[in-house]
Amino acid sequence: MKKEPDTDSIEQALMDSLAEYTVDRDEDISVNGMFVFQPDFPCFQGHFPDQAILPGIIQMAAVRSLAIKALNQQLVLTATGRIKFRGLIQPKEQISITVNLKRHQMTWRAIFSIRRENETVATGRIDFCEKKDSLCDV
Repeated sequence: MKKEPDTDSIEQALMDSLAEYTVDRDEDISVNGMFVFQPDFPCFQGHFPDQAILPGIIQMAAVRSLAIKALNQQLVLTATGRIKFRGLIQPKEQISITVNLKRHQMTWRAIFSIRRENETVATGRIDFCEKKDSLCDV
């Protein structure tokens, strides 16, 4: 019986899958990361045995990981909006994730796009607060 991956092992696997990233700090903060998820990536297990695909929640976790790297701050998801999954991500595919971060009231608003070659596979908005904020004390 295989053990389910925990949050720390998933975050480490995400960072191991990050091939490169860049951060642009202008009026807003933009981060772009290239990921390649190998067949042994823990979140492919059981999703699905005959044709592995990257779960949507892990795509959102990759967005969060890039935002953490760009802001050098631990972040907690507070809200999502208009998330659309339009395609599948399979093992060994190179994907590009672009995240534009902007201060929005007491949170950081992340508008993201996930692309494979010339195809957009996911888009949306995620709001985060910094873990040190009292709103994020959990």
